[in-house]
Amino acid sequence: MGLGIRVIIPARRDWWIVPLVIFLSAGTGLEWFYPSDTLPNGNLSQVAWIGIVVLAAMTCIFVCWLLWGMTGKTILEMDPFELKLVRRIIGVEWDTRRFATYDMKNLRYIPPVYIHAFQTDTNPATSKIQFQTKDKTIRFARGITEKEAGALYDRMIEVYKFPQADEPDQSAVAR
Repeated sequence: MGLGIRVIIPARRDWWIVPLVIFLSAGTGLEWFYPSDTLPNGNLSQVAWIGIVVLAAMTCIFVCWLLWGMTGKTILEMDPFELKLVRRIIGVEWDTRRFATYDMKNLRYIPPVYIHAFQTDTNPATSKIQFQTKDKTIRFARGITEKEAGALYDRMIEVYKFPQADEPDQSAVAR
């Protein structure tokens, strides 16, 4: 048995990707067919410029969201001294967070919450793993199942035995 683990957690692929692709395609298509001769003397008003900037910003956000949904990965690397969470999109490192294991406590699986309109069904995208470190709550692995979280938890406690917080409600603690 080695001294650490490395786990790749792919981003959850949700149904929202399909309408997002349709929205981006339609928006881009409409921009191509917009008749530029309708502008007076080719000058844009201040309101039109604001609209262009807002549309460009929204398009960038949607493209990033789409890329995360299609290619995003969270890489968890852990040894007895440090846990490192790396987010990658299209193989490019987007964000890296490092935590000393001795500062971490209360590692737990958060189950999916109920959908308000359908109190008999849950939204699987709302499940996650979380822990506390110093004065922050860190969340990762959105959309993970209870079985996957249990397997990951078992591997993580092989590397480091996490202390639990002194909370009265321990019902959500993994195992």
